[in-house]
Amino acid sequence: MRLFRPLSRGVVVSSVGVGAVAVAGVVVAAVHFAGNSAHGSSPAANTASPPPPTVLSVAGNHRGKVPWNKPLVVRVSHGSLRSVEVDAGATLIDGVIGAHGTVWRSQTTLVPLTTYVATVTYADGAAQTHTATLKVVAADTDKHLRVTLSPGDGNVVGVGSPVIARFTRSVPKDQRANVEARLAVTTTPAVVGAWHWISDQELHWRPPTYWKPGTKVAISATLDNFYVGGGVWGSGSHSTGFTVGDAHISRVDVARHQMYVYNNGKLIRTMPISAGRDKYPTKNGVHITFEKAQVVTMDSATVGIPRNSPDGYYEKVYWDVRISYGGAFVHAAPWSVGQQGRLNVSHGCVNLSTSNATWFYYFARRGDIVDVYNSGASPDTADPGMADWNMSWAAWVAGDANPSPEALAMHPKLPHDSEPPAPAASYTPPPQSSPSPSPKPTASSSPKPSPSPTH
Repeated sequence: MRLFRPLSRGVVVSSVGVGAVAVAGVVVAAVHFAGNSAHGSSPAANTASPPPPTVLSVAGNHRGKVPWNKPLVVRVSHGSLRSVEVDAGATLIDGVIGAHGTVWRSQTTLVPLTTYVATVTYADGAAQTHTATLKVVAADTDKHLRVTLSPGDGNVVGVGSPVIARFTRSVPKDQRANVEARLAVTTTPAVVGAWHWISDQELHWRPPTYWKPGTKVAISATLDNFYVGGGVWGSGSHSTGFTVGDAHISRVDVARHQMYVYNNGKLIRTMPISAGRDKYPTKNGVHITFEKAQVVTMDSATVGIPRNSPDGYYEKVYWDVRISYGGAFVHAAPWSVGQQGRLNVSHGCVNLSTSNATWFYYFARRGDIVDVYNSGASPDTADPGMADWNMSWAAWVAGDANPSPEALAMHPKLPHDSEPPAPAASYTPPPQSSPSPSPKPTASSSPKPSPSPTH
């Protein structure tokens, strides 16, 4: 949107026609003076008083700005309006001249920060016709709806990464289809997809199954001039994009106490793990890796377990890859190496040896799949880290306020069913490669855990 800087005199006025025109702020004064008679009578002989000046004004104008939440009103005094045409860029604004011909009022309120130009044709007190141009800018609202799009910046992400739109305010249900219409997802190669409202402030888009490696995704949002209601206006127009990298899919088998890591369908590493104990089970289902840190301070008190209780903990934990908003990580747990591959003793996280955790830390990227099998705990579909891939396509599309016919017509299998199969019971793990040399983690690299990790 191109905004014009208001002039110091408030409104730009131009006038053409018979009579004199005086300009003061938003006022046009057109005064008709009687001329000399055809018989050459002297000025002193003409005693008739001149008509009062004709004044044009815009209601509510203050230094060239008018309220956005009121109609635009053009008035004339000591004259009458013949026509009023108001445009905002390429858009004409409808309005009506009142019965007395002295007031024109728009039929709608205005759009914040929009420039309005009114071309007014009017008659002065002497019935002379004039044309004037008035320019004003609608003031801004103090309530905006903005959106953050991710992933972006050309990043390379995993095959499970959804497109995420996070809003600064709640979006009412009756406006969600309109919001979706102002968002666009374009993929190369083209794929069918659908939106799903995770909450009233978070919206995800994904295809029916995991992305194909190499897919390029462009995302755009245009919220300018969009009225949400309740005084809230959309703000901002921007775009971003990302590329889908190799298919990193890890199967965590809670019953076998093993983690199988696949790259593009090929098993490249098998690692013994310890998952959540019966009291604190690791959630079943597809998880997405979305954050990692070399050091995280894990505090049992933040999840309701007193630090000084038998199950309590408060310590720095290394080589952490987060797989749920609820606080589940794949991380190094040197204290449970003796149980890894044999018993599940964690508080819900996936425990690895330090060398295996270091390797996985550098292997993992945002949007990779970590799928947990054979746990007694169901997926938490209210958790954005697990919501995207643990429901049927029909359930996913049901969360779209305006799904496409193509999306509605699809009946794919669950993504879970398209993953590489687990190795046979007699499987012999391949030799393990050594992890890449890595810097020693320090406490300074630790992010503030939010929400709380579960150790």
